[in-house]
Amino acid sequence: MGRGGDGGANATSRSDVAATIPRQERKEEQLAVVLYGKRVDVTKFSRTHPGGQKVFRIFNERDATEQFEAYHSKRAIKMMEGMLKKSEPAPADVPLPSQSEIGKDFRAMIDKHIAQGYYEPCPLDELFKLTIVLGPIIIGACMLKGISFFGVTSPLLATLAIAFGFYLDGWLAHDYLHHSVFKGSVQKTVGWNNFVGYFLGFVQGYDVAWWRARHNTHHVCTNEHGSDPDIKTAPVLVFVRNDPRIAKALNAFQRYQQYYYVPLMAILDVYWRVESLMYIFARLPKTAMPLALMVAHHALLLWVYWAHLPYLLVLSYLRGFMTGIVVFATHYGEDILEADEVRGMTLAEQTAKTSRNITGGWLMNVLTGFISLQTEHHLFPMMPTGNLMKVQPDVRAFFKKHGLEYRESNLIECVKYNIKALAFEHLLY
Repeated sequence: MGRGGDGGANATSRSDVAATIPRQERKEEQLAVVLYGKRVDVTKFSRTHPGGQKVFRIFNERDATEQFEAYHSKRAIKMMEGMLKKSEPAPADVPLPSQSEIGKDFRAMIDKHIAQGYYEPCPLDELFKLTIVLGPIIIGACMLKGISFFGVTSPLLATLAIAFGFYLDGWLAHDYLHHSVFKGSVQKTVGWNNFVGYFLGFVQGYDVAWWRARHNTHHVCTNEHGSDPDIKTAPVLVFVRNDPRIAKALNAFQRYQQYYYVPLMAILDVYWRVESLMYIFARLPKTAMPLALMVAHHALLLWVYWAHLPYLLVLSYLRGFMTGIVVFATHYGEDILEADEVRGMTLAEQTAKTSRNITGGWLMNVLTGFISLQTEHHLFPMMPTGNLMKVQPDVRAFFKKHGLEYRESNLIECVKYNIKALAFEHLLY
């Protein structure tokens, strides 16, 4: 939605500045990250890193041990050992949060969960999730083409079913693209997860590479000002968070944001589809295949809705609203952190300040694709989401032991919390 979740229109990150310099005029940036107490030169490796260079710019001269372990397989971690042997110890002035008491305790909790089998998926659970995603989409499409179910062929009910399926599809694609379902060999962990993730991306009509470029960065630097792309919502939404400076800078349109925030969620499906296409067009011809998939998705969608075209708007509004309400509930009203502030934070400390769970038990977890357990998901992103409930007691105890706030609210309270973060009138007088 633009730049600057806190309204800082001129605030840019180091990676943003680098992106504005013409490639031919750039000197190769020297990049080094700190892993396991060693300063690892990743300048050459960054050229071929599957996750791109931006993450290395964000973690340049910074401890990235916990983030590295959270997002990489045992094989990838093993491959890093060669680079570690060639690396010197990190400078004394670089904070090493991963080696702090809370960092070591967090590592012990992960090892405990691995031993308990919580990183292994349950096939029946994954089959259930696929069923409640694809089932409504198939039933809705059949109804729109004249095939009745229990004597019903209502285009409105069909659209409700497809919208619900698309909504859950996004969460399920999210699971596979986090490589949290298939485990084992590289073919399984990467190949099979990616295959299903790309298929689900095609079903819902978004480009996977676009999503990954945003989402992976969001995970490793959640709510970091200038680095997390997900909180760059200005100029449409500017989260004031009781800051008089930001409140006074709002323009006439933005001063209605706490009122249009909720209905705005309905247009997010259109926004994400357009942004996805813009990502593809900016990278042609390399992205010819994703473009073909996007064209095929929309052609299929038009064919299904050809006799009921007005309901396409209903589909988009419903899907956008459901997804947006849940997405915004878990991070956007939480703390925004500066780069200097997070350098000394462990992953657990940063997650405690930037994530909020949605309460409601098992049913709410299923209806939100387990995104309602946002704290646990950010701590253990490669854990099958069906197991996040099982580790929740451990996380609560861990937070209590280390004096961290475990944030959770029901969905309505989360929405109210965001509206409060957008409010400004009380700061002008």
